Amino acid sequence: MSPSSQIAKNHDKPVPGIMRSLWFLLGLGVLLIICLLYSTDMMNNLVFSSRQVPKLPSWASSSRRLQDFRHEWLRQRRARVDWENIIKPCADNMAWGLVKEYWDKTNRSNATTSDIIFKDIRPAGEFSKIFIQSKTSDNRTKLIGGDTWRVFARGPASTAATIFDHNNGTYEALFLITEPGVYKLMIYLDYSLCTGFKDPPRDWFITGGFQASDQKKGVLGPLNDYLVEHPDGQLALNITVTKAQLKVPLSGK
Repeated sequence: MSPSSQIAKNHDKPVPGIMRSLWFLLGLGVLLIICLLYSTDMMNNLVFSSRQVPKLPSWASSSRRLQDFRHEWLRQRRARVDWENIIKPCADNMAWGLVKEYWDKTNRSNATTSDIIFKDIRPAGEFSKIFIQSKTSDNRTKLIGGDTWRVFARGPASTAATIFDHNNGTYEALFLITEPGVYKLMIYLDYSLCTGFKDPPRDWFITGGFQASDQKKGVLGPLNDYLVEHPDGQLALNITVTKAQLKVPLSGK
């Protein structure tokens, strides 16, 4: 091969340094385009967010509140007669003398260590609720159901809450207060670990007298399952209920 043809072939090949520069400029151009598009989008979002968001009409808010009221009303009424759902967390733990694994008294709940983890206090005439997290006496969080809580609201009016056992250690207290003012929620723990749902011994109505009375003393063993505990200021909660905002005409009802 002649030297002249070798030189021609070398000239046909691109110089490596120039190729690197071309790729660098191409990448820089793409990066600049992306930055420009991003900044334009951010400016558009800023202009949109600076505009005043129109408020929902009052009827829309009232409609939503009325829908919530109807939902909770039906939910509360259904819960009071749905005995199967009431005993559901304890359905397999109601036989007298049965103690399931990990359900011994060392794991029963304690009112003084339990917490109120959520509260939603609505105006008068609407349903309010709180959530209770059951804990043991050594402050271990419970992950099972079976506790029997009672919640009362005392103030300008008095009412008892409907309790929902969510079978995960949390309990929902749902209540309807009709008069505005300051109320105190009194929270009591009656039973734990399903002891409030235990059936009597199988021969209870056989060995006893009329209506199973006149039983032998001590036949049931130590009766210390009824806790009747209430927190000294730890679970008792003061709430303020504002004036009613939900006003629905009753004409034509």
